[in-house]
Amino acid sequence: MRISTTTYALLLLLMVSCNQPNKTIKNTATPLIEAQVSSYLVAQNSIGKNKVDSLLSESFIRNMNGIQMVSSIREHKANMHIFLNGFPDMNFTFPSQLIKDNEAFIVWIFTGTHTGVFGEINATGKKVKVNGISHLYFNKEGKIYREDVFYNELDLLQQLGFTLNPPITE
Repeated sequence: MRISTTTYALLLLLMVSCNQPNKTIKNTATPLIEAQVSSYLVAQNSIGKNKVDSLLSESFIRNMNGIQMVSSIREHKANMHIFLNGFPDMNFTFPSQLIKDNEAFIVWIFTGTHTGVFGEINATGKKVKVNGISHLYFNKEGKIYREDVFYNELDLLQQLGFTLNPPITE
């Protein structure tokens, strides 16, 4: 009987100590930033129509998986056209977002069919679905001056038919 009482006491202690109160992050974003995030989300499905240009600062930079890929609005357009050319039916959905002060965190899902040239990769006709997250930074005027994008590039390439070969260790 003593073992079962001790077991129940330990189980109860474990359950109580693991119960953490929910933390709520107060949204301290200005209405301008909230409106800009909303416009940004709409613009992602309008690439090629220059809708995103007015949302970006002149000194806009985009880092993809920790590597700076874009350092101007012009380069951003060129970079996005690589995706638009490769996946003309591309579509973004945004399951969740968090806006705090002058920053936004956006979870996104990219889908499309590879029917055009993507960078140097000829069309494969394969459908892709890639999950990622974008961290947006806004300046005082409400323009996006930086975006850090994170996604699994290997997953994208494997969906297009690429494979990994083990390294030669001899």
